Amino acid sequence: MAVFSAPSPPLWLRWTVFALFLGGMAWGYIHLADKNIRESLSAPLSPLELRHVELTKATQEDFRPDFSRSVSDPLKKLAPHRTDGVAQPLWPWLAALRLDAKDLPGSLHDLAWFRVGLTLGLLGLLGLVCARHFALPAALLVVALTGFHGLLGTVAVYSGATLFHVFFLLTWLACLYALQRNSLWVYGLVGIFGALAYLSVDRILPLLAVFVIVSTLRALWGWLVAHWCPHEGTSLWVRRNHLFGLLLLATGAGFIAGPRLTEAHRQFGDPAFHYSDSVRWLDSREAALAWIENHPDRESLEKVPVLARPNLHNYLQTHSNVEIQQRLLSGTSLLLGRLEGRGGEVLVILLVLLVAFTLACRFSTPKACHAGERLHPETAPTVLFLVAATVTYGVIAAWDVAVLPANYLHTLIGPLTLSLLWGCESVLRRARRRGASWMVSRGYQAVLWLLLGLTLAQFWKTAVSAA
Repeated sequence: MAVFSAPSPPLWLRWTVFALFLGGMAWGYIHLADKNIRESLSAPLSPLELRHVELTKATQEDFRPDFSRSVSDPLKKLAPHRTDGVAQPLWPWLAALRLDAKDLPGSLHDLAWFRVGLTLGLLGLLGLVCARHFALPAALLVVALTGFHGLLGTVAVYSGATLFHVFFLLTWLACLYALQRNSLWVYGLVGIFGALAYLSVDRILPLLAVFVIVSTLRALWGWLVAHWCPHEGTSLWVRRNHLFGLLLLATGAGFIAGPRLTEAHRQFGDPAFHYSDSVRWLDSREAALAWIENHPDRESLEKVPVLARPNLHNYLQTHSNVEIQQRLLSGTSLLLGRLEGRGGEVLVILLVLLVAFTLACRFSTPKACHAGERLHPETAPTVLFLVAATVTYGVIAAWDVAVLPANYLHTLIGPLTLSLLWGCESVLRRARRRGASWMVSRGYQAVLWLLLGLTLAQFWKTAVSAA
């Protein structure tokens, strides 16, 4: 039976529409960023911003090395390494090149617009790459959600949040690529991007842990298939690369994050020390702030008795299962409320679309006859990674929100949008090869145009009300 395809619009028209939409979103992004920056500069610096300012001033001293007594020590200090247990060193290290203590408001203004320019460049590049491989509304939706629901909320804050969003997205993409085609250099990228994200905000370790676990399970499964199944399926994932790839990952991460780990060990007695790892086991934000204030260095930390240290073991000893469940449930409810109108509904709709298209491709089209009509051979580990990473960050954020800010959860909006649309495009591509009607593709694009319109209309109202 012949398969009829819908006529495609001219290529020039597609790119013209893309450029117009991208330009309009860039204008809206700059307009809202300008509003946020003006509001931020008119208000006092938050405690987190003050910590970053102090680290920036200290880092500027490192950029004036004194080689009269030593050569190696001043050179070591040129790398991003300073931390106070709360702020990470990468943003202060970059901002030290521009910050002027005599004109702090002017410097903060210029650095805020540097973050705007950085994120606009990322969004433009992301949009171009997606437009080459995705349907037009899918590419625009990725840009809209990543920009307006993720990056926009960070550009007015003097912290490493913007850099963390950028490197988290790059780490996420590197992990997905490594699960589909585990070339050794991809493991190196995971380590490098992961280390840069860690130097921005200490929230990347769960993602790296999930990647290592899922990829190791994939390697074990490959070993079992190779020994027990005579006809192994076609795959670009090479299990022999895994162990050496993990070594490259650890080497790249250690090389970049090593100076920070050394400095943290000197200051606090633990290379991976961060106050969030301790205060998350307290019961209130006030108690967390007091604990950080009372334990500013290694000596004060070592004086804390073992049974009085905030950690998982001591928390389980002093709290009932009902209290633990209540904290998780209340945190989950609070986070779901924050995601309303911030991309959460769109992600749910995209997930429903992906599941519906997968089922339709499985049961409503002829059986696949060759590899091009089947799902990607590494679909299972990819889905496992996405689910495990999302659930892990969701549980951690639900627990932490009672004590710590959990704004980093919005970092997932961009990667999840990109991953879900990537999955939809992949399934639809295979469905068309198996004879699916072109109406399915047109319906998919109509839904995406509707979601894009709703997203942009929401922020247009915000821009108009701010004018």
